[in-house]
Amino acid sequence: MTMNVTRLMQKLRRSIANKTGRRAPRGRGAGFSLLEIMIVLAIIALITAGVGTVVFNSFKKAKVSIAKQRVGAVREAVVKYMIDNSSACPKGIDDLVAQKYIDKAGAKDPWDRPFTFQCPGTNDPDSADVTSGGPDKQDGTADDIHSWE
Repeated sequence: MTMNVTRLMQKLRRSIANKTGRRAPRGRGAGFSLLEIMIVLAIIALITAGVGTVVFNSFKKAKVSIAKQRVGAVREAVVKYMIDNSSACPKGIDDLVAQKYIDKAGAKDPWDRPFTFQCPGTNDPDSADVTSGGPDKQDGTADDIHSWE
């Protein structure tokens, strides 16, 4: 008997709400529980971590690519300098910057370290050996970037 009275009261509330334009009051189970909200937040965090990892790896690859381009640009600047100065080697990268063969930004690798520079080069005797320490910022390791490779 109480079930019928409860149902009757709910129907009555809905019909009154429809006639007055007001919304019927929500029942007890109409919202989200804390557990459901926490599960959704955990899923969002996992997706964000996955995307962040991919973006970070792409950023590292881009820096290596930029370093290779800059090493090549410094090597080309040395060749131009040697052509303009009767095959004389520049004393260092500062000479190339001072005489505007390269700009200041191009004189450093993406990790903000100066290039290692040797002219004439032992690996490239017609130009210079230009080296970047690479992502680990240390010369003589496996991730170094060389102008002769």
